[in-house]
Amino acid sequence: MHRSKIILAVALACALVACAAMFAGCAEQNGQDQPQYADEAFMQSLTKGYEARDALVEKSTKADKSAEYYEKLVDAELNQVEKYQSSQFEDSKLQENAIAYINSLKDQREAAELYATDSEQFQQDWQKAYDKRTTLLKTFVDEYGLTVSSSCQDSLDKLVSHGKKVERDNNEKSAVESLAGTINLEFTEQYSTLTGQATVSNNTGYDFDYINFKVELFDANGVKVETTGLYANHWLNGETIVLNCYTSQKEAPATVKIVADGYEIADAS
Repeated sequence: MHRSKIILAVALACALVACAAMFAGCAEQNGQDQPQYADEAFMQSLTKGYEARDALVEKSTKADKSAEYYEKLVDAELNQVEKYQSSQFEDSKLQENAIAYINSLKDQREAAELYATDSEQFQQDWQKAYDKRTTLLKTFVDEYGLTVSSSCQDSLDKLVSHGKKVERDNNEKSAVESLAGTINLEFTEQYSTLTGQATVSNNTGYDFDYINFKVELFDANGVKVETTGLYANHWLNGETIVLNCYTSQKEAPATVKIVADGYEIADAS
């Protein structure tokens, strides 16, 4: 009887050990199944990179401007955030913006290499990447609470302000391009040549002091035979007007291309 109790106790102890091992294994497996998201770490690194870059800018002089200088500026940020290009984020939109920001820095890095050999191309490429970077900084501030130290706040405010302007300009440009796409010219003969006419509604959300469109006419062989224009002044949002363009052509064009050629948004005040 005593021997039976010992055997039972040993068996019970073995069962408990086995259960404990099983639960530990399950807990470990569950821990491994939990993805390690990079959202918070990226935002912290974004701050560190921005502050490191800003410190270099503050210490620089005009004499420091060189390809190496601009490369160092970009590298100060890339060293902090580039590692997140392939990381997993819980917020997919943040991940998209993080990758776009890293790419804008890489574009600036490539532009910096042109500083000494092609200054005009450097300026164009750098500015394009700068515009993209500032719109993303605005997004990180507005939607994800990006903060920096007080010594860097003024510079961040300036970049965010520029980002707002770029975003506004892009929205206006997109609206005007969409408006151009709604113009469908019909051509009729007038004084032995053709006149194009279209009835168009301004549904852009903007009032225009003026807006001009370039009209390119092509024949059946795809040859551009003439460039003319459409013009409107004081065109209010929601207003429908008739636009006319005058040509020297006697035959209707096979295709017509219409693009915005300048505009001014009316002052909202």
